[in-house]
Amino acid sequence: MRPETAFTGEDLFPHAQPWDVVFDVLRVSHGEFWLVAGDGPGAGIVSAIPEGDSLTGNGEAIGIPTLASAGHVAVALSVWEGPAPDGPGKLLGTSRIVAPDRELALVNVEGREPGPVLVLPDEGEHQVRVWRRPARGVGGPECYDIRVWP
Repeated sequence: MRPETAFTGEDLFPHAQPWDVVFDVLRVSHGEFWLVAGDGPGAGIVSAIPEGDSLTGNGEAIGIPTLASAGHVAVALSVWEGPAPDGPGKLLGTSRIVAPDRELALVNVEGREPGPVLVLPDEGEHQVRVWRRPARGVGGPECYDIRVWP
């Protein structure tokens, strides 16, 4: 499946457009995945393991809980020049992340292999807000809308 097809049929950004956006489909297990600063494998995720149904962040990684303990999730990761508008679905929370190299990546539990890298316009601290919505159609992946801004 092409990641962006999970978001087909909806206007993900109806009121404004992000500076950049990347889509991915991640295999997750243990009910979680992470947004990390850099390209992934070196991030300290141990203190960012999500508890319950909300985000957990430590400045260099943000743990994002999933409803399914195993399977695939679709993700839209976008960066905004100013505060991001609200997204569709259930708000899982807000956290912060510091990106000294202007890069953010998604990683999973199995081997912590990074997904695509989103390059930010500026380095430094950024705010992150995450929404989750149910799968579209039978057997579709849960969808996560992750919005980042300075």
